[in-house]
Amino acid sequence: NPNGAEHITSQSNGALTSATMNIANMSVHQQHQNAQYASIGRHQQESWKRTPLMRGHSNGSLATTTHPAIAALPAAGVPAAVQPSPPPLSQIVSSEETSRPLSRPPTSDPAVYGLNPVYSLSPAEVYSSVTEPYKYYNGFHFFFSHISSRMDKKNVMRVSRAIAHFRPSLVALLRNLTREDLVFMEKSLQRALLEYEKLIGFIGTPTVVWRRSGEIVLVGKEFSILTQWDRQQLISGKRFIFELMDVESAVVYWEQFAVHAFENSEHAVMSECKLVRPDGSIVPCAFSFTIKRDLFGIPMAVIGNFLPIL
Repeated sequence: NPNGAEHITSQSNGALTSATMNIANMSVHQQHQNAQYASIGRHQQESWKRTPLMRGHSNGSLATTTHPAIAALPAAGVPAAVQPSPPPLSQIVSSEETSRPLSRPPTSDPAVYGLNPVYSLSPAEVYSSVTEPYKYYNGFHFFFSHISSRMDKKNVMRVSRAIAHFRPSLVALLRNLTREDLVFMEKSLQRALLEYEKLIGFIGTPTVVWRRSGEIVLVGKEFSILTQWDRQQLISGKRFIFELMDVESAVVYWEQFAVHAFENSEHAVMSECKLVRPDGSIVPCAFSFTIKRDLFGIPMAVIGNFLPIL
């Protein structure tokens, strides 16, 4: 039927025209949305660049600054190629500052080696001043004369047995050392005293450092307050730690020292003792000491800490 075919053809043409118009309308709508998104993006970018970041100062006030990454974004409508390039580093930092190596400020004040220092040598002075081995035999000679005049026969025998316990090991290690080794040992001790004094100045515990012979080489101010002994007098007067103890405490110390002198560990030895003040009064204390050894495994120094028993 010609009329029916013409009617179908007109309907098909109408549907095709309607679909084409819908596609065109969708394309126009999508373009409109894209334009809105681009406008929102430019507006958000300008908002970020105008929004300052808050940075706190040390005085409690607040200052505003712009993040470098945000400030580097190109402005709206301006191509990135025409943005000004940042100035070279040579214009920001002088050539002297860029070429100057990092260095620590000089420290020549003896106070840097400890709080209220008694041992005021610098590391350079330690290495240049020590030229001879330390004569330990003078200290041990005084030790034996001291116990002979102060202790009875029973206590002298106890101390002698303690000395005989570690003396063979000490002699065996010392006999193979050269003069240069002995000088190095003394330099090591003197250098370690600089670090010990800094530590003693910060811990606030009554502390004394002495040689393996008992000769005192470093005293904390808290120990002077506890015992009323003058620090300079104890160091420059060649005083020995066993002189500041009563007889029983001195004997027990040497017995404990003999047991732990050549151990592999450096743990603290806990004990009790009675310190003697210059006026003869007694100060009961909880007492601990740690034996520090040098490169050759020989006892170099003993660090003792005292706390009064109230």
